Amino acid sequence: MRKLWIALVALVVLGLLFGTPYYTLWRARDAANARDADTLSTYVDYPAVRESLKSSLHDELSRQMDKQRGNALGALALAFGGWVSDRVVEALLTPEAVAAMLRGDSTGLPPAPGAPAPRDVTPPSAANEGGSPAPATPSTGSGDTAPSGAAPANERARTLTRTEFQDFNHFLVHVSRSDRPERVVTFTLTRRNLVQWRLTAIAVPPL
Repeated sequence: MRKLWIALVALVVLGLLFGTPYYTLWRARDAANARDADTLSTYVDYPAVRESLKSSLHDELSRQMDKQRGNALGALALAFGGWVSDRVVEALLTPEAVAAMLRGDSTGLPPAPGAPAPRDVTPPSAANEGGSPAPATPSTGSGDTAPSGAAPANERARTLTRTEFQDFNHFLVHVSRSDRPERVVTFTLTRRNLVQWRLTAIAVPPL
């Protein structure tokens, strides 16, 4: 009987140590899906997230400036990047923006060069507001098909989530969408005590 109690206590402790970040993620995402900004804010350390975003964007600007060393006009434009990046941070650092990123909605993020716009920006019905059906595309008979890696046009994009422990006190959540898998937003949850975790950093995709 004593061994059973010891095993139960060990399971509870392990659950508290390693299960609570999953609970925090579930609660934060549930609030994001419900558009409940107040509840979501209880799981976010906004000052820490602000500093992480500033650091991430400034590092990206530095890399872009290195690429523009031979382009005087490009370097001049990037010289004002620090001022611009601070405004981008403030735009991303709202409960609504954090909620959208947690849902995998990266429509508010800068698109990757050459990447198609996400399909959920314009509802499918918007193109046919007049009620007339879209003209059918005649078959060419060439047998061309969409690339195997692309999602069908009528398939709703799904949120892709991958989680991992960076170390004992940091838990990483990688979020992307099935139609833009290369645009990954990484959230860092930091342990505050035995059972409490808070979102302390967000890494956005390269500009």
